[in-house]
Amino acid sequence: MLENCFPKNGEKVPRFRFAGFTGDWEQRKLGALMDVGSVKRVHQSDWRDSGVRFLRARDVVADFNNEEPDDYLYIDQKMYEEYSAQSGKVQQGDLLVTGVGTIGIPMLIKSEKPLYFKDGNIIWFKNKNAIDGQFFYYSFISKGIQDFIKESAGTGTVGTYTIDSGKKTPINLPTSIEEQKEIGIYFKNIDHLITLHQSKLKMLKKIKESMLGKMLV
Repeated sequence: MLENCFPKNGEKVPRFRFAGFTGDWEQRKLGALMDVGSVKRVHQSDWRDSGVRFLRARDVVADFNNEEPDDYLYIDQKMYEEYSAQSGKVQQGDLLVTGVGTIGIPMLIKSEKPLYFKDGNIIWFKNKNAIDGQFFYYSFISKGIQDFIKESAGTGTVGTYTIDSGKKTPINLPTSIEEQKEIGIYFKNIDHLITLHQSKLKMLKKIKESMLGKMLV
């Protein structure tokens, strides 16, 4: 279903479209729509047990999979303010995307709560409402962008998704922000249903294990 909501290669409209929307979509490079970059480097010796949340690529992947990270890292508030004064602060609607390890995994920033991330591991797309946030997120996990990321990462043993590749990443966009919002909300609701069913499944598995322990001793 996800792929049918985005135009195929060479096409200008998706195969599935919400009622009331017409006109061709346009393809743009993300570097032409927003700043793409990173932040000032934080060394491991600066990691703390509390303060401002500090994200690594593995934390973004865990969030994408609705999993808890192995551990939580932080940096001092003072360091956050000092470094953010140079690189800017991550804003609601921005996208953080893994550039190493499991590359091309997006995290949509959903609040203005302060956070910082590991440079070189994560690419920062400073959206500034150029694209609807939810639409941006689901576009990134669509086949078109994921195929581009795989191709740009090269064929080496360790592929990377770089800032330069991020700027060159093509995205198909409806010209109407309302259509972007409709698509984003649609897939967000589907994800919500999936999460609910996964929670029910986990609960049923726990009940099963408990009953097996009581009945088969």
